Amino acid sequence: MRILREEKGQVLVMTAFCMACLLGCLGLAVDVGVLFNARRQMQAAADAAAMAAATEAYYNGTSSANIKPRAYAAAAANGVDNSVTGNVVMVTVSPTLQPGSVVCTSCVEVQLSKSSPTIFMATMSQWMFKSNQWNGINVSAMAVAGWPGTSNNCIYLTGAALSSELTMHGGSSINAPGCGVYVNSNKSDAVDYNGNATLTTPSLAIVGNDNSGLPGPTVTSYNAPVQSPPIPLNIPAMPSSGCTSTITATEITVSTTGSGKVTQSAASGSSSNNVVCFSNAVTIDSGVTLSGVAGNGVLYVFQNGVTLSGSVSFGTGTASPSGCIYTCTSFSGEQSATLVLAGGKLNQGNSDLSVFAPTSGTYNSIGLMVPTTNTTWSGSCPASPVTPCMLIQRGSSNSTFDGIVYAPNAYIELQDAGGGAEATGVVSQGLYTKGSAVLNIPSYTTAHPTTSPFDLITLVQ
Repeated sequence: MRILREEKGQVLVMTAFCMACLLGCLGLAVDVGVLFNARRQMQAAADAAAMAAATEAYYNGTSSANIKPRAYAAAAANGVDNSVTGNVVMVTVSPTLQPGSVVCTSCVEVQLSKSSPTIFMATMSQWMFKSNQWNGINVSAMAVAGWPGTSNNCIYLTGAALSSELTMHGGSSINAPGCGVYVNSNKSDAVDYNGNATLTTPSLAIVGNDNSGLPGPTVTSYNAPVQSPPIPLNIPAMPSSGCTSTITATEITVSTTGSGKVTQSAASGSSSNNVVCFSNAVTIDSGVTLSGVAGNGVLYVFQNGVTLSGSVSFGTGTASPSGCIYTCTSFSGEQSATLVLAGGKLNQGNSDLSVFAPTSGTYNSIGLMVPTTNTTWSGSCPASPVTPCMLIQRGSSNSTFDGIVYAPNAYIELQDAGGGAEATGVVSQGLYTKGSAVLNIPSYTTAHPTTSPFDLITLVQ
């Protein structure tokens, strides 16, 4: 009986028991970690497959014969080969989204499943049950990617709490038949309309409301969800590398020079000199064309304002069909450039301004840019309800503006000056049209279907 009461060796027994428990917990933790890692990899594979499928659908149609091979290839490249037994890759075109049970006709859903090996559970299963049932656990993931429909926005008004964010007075009109308008203001009078103004667009989305009875759009949504433009609102005035050349002249001429003057050829950028900065206020003479570069384009950065004195062009290109305004379907031979108002004001008067915006890179699609860091752009417009305001106009039908006006901190007035204002998109704090002004907004995406930032293929779920 004394032996039964003996306490020697208890620590050893308890240690052995605790060690077994700790090893079990450690093994379980390792398996859980492995499974979580496998889950992340599976989600990455599902995302890649869905994006590949949506890209294929956008460019080459929604036939399953096109879409599924793309999804299978992307999944296989990320470790889930559909041809391997036990791996599952399911592709569904026009899936039903959850919650809400909404059918998305411009979406592709990809579901993946694959067995992930275990370590501790496999050992325990074999040791305790002489079974291989826990040698692997199926890990699954799902992703939905979508491509844009036909009524994508090309006018984004960003003022979150601005009354009269979109103002249309008199007989003015905005013609944007190929793209929608988004008004971010949460005010009940976010849209201010009077007179006989007209808005031609497939859709108008307002975060707040419209108590002015604006006619025109067949699809108008109120209390719309807040969204951000596809172009970031904080693009810098120039790349971090800075100016590739700095010009101190105060006037740009076609071919003659004099005191304070520089010719258009000397002021033009190139592929190796693609950020041309002007340190003083500059006047650009009529007939001047500042050269562009295909693709990324040339940035012309005006640090103290710029005045146009006639017909001026940033970059070159040919619009098709000839003479098109908001029906342009393509541009060819573009040598691209962006006018960057980094400081000071734009003084356009009745001058024609032609711009052919970059088609790639950070400044893709931006023709005229007022960065958020420009605190000196402010001026006043003839009749706009908000100050400060920047006036932009199109002097005649001889100019081409293939690009967007990007001014997220600026309220913009666009007015008629002999032919109507024109741009292929607007990102600004607010927008005002008046009188008989006509603002034509060709669809940038129609003319640039493969490079447009307004048409984003993106993950939905």
